[in-house]
Amino acid sequence: MKLASYTAGPLIQSAVQRIAHATDLTTISENALAWAATLAKVNTAELLLLHVVPPPTPIFETESPLKTQAEFELSVLLTRLKLNGVNARGFVLCGTKSIDHQILQATRLEKIDLIVMGTEGRKGISRLLVGSVASRVIARAHCPVLVVPASTVTASSSPPTRSQHLR
Repeated sequence: MKLASYTAGPLIQSAVQRIAHATDLTTISENALAWAATLAKVNTAELLLLHVVPPPTPIFETESPLKTQAEFELSVLLTRLKLNGVNARGFVLCGTKSIDHQILQATRLEKIDLIVMGTEGRKGISRLLVGSVASRVIARAHCPVLVVPASTVTASSSPPTRSQHLR
């Protein structure tokens, strides 16, 4: 049986219509955001930015004090994306469930085709004890997950081509 040659054009464009970028609003996420924005633009896909704020302290708070700051920072990112021609929306997620659970729930509800996340790449004991949100998202995701290390080449020029991946 002979397989058809691989073409990334229309297949990818029709398959990826909604991309989610889960961000912690730190510099670690900036490179992943660049990749997500580039992929959204290339595929004319909608980009959804997701940020999870920690739950409020019981008894003392009704809402996390970090929510207002997160909403502001997300709006700044959305404005920047829209000025660059990216169709984007943002959500600040609040709740008592784990960060990975909230990300996965939002991506299922929004029918996301691809999740893009950044990671700082913990190693050794730290990784074993703490784990990572990215690894838990990968393990439970309903769609592909692209994890972008904070130290990789930025996507501002363009994502790697298929031939670059095969080297």
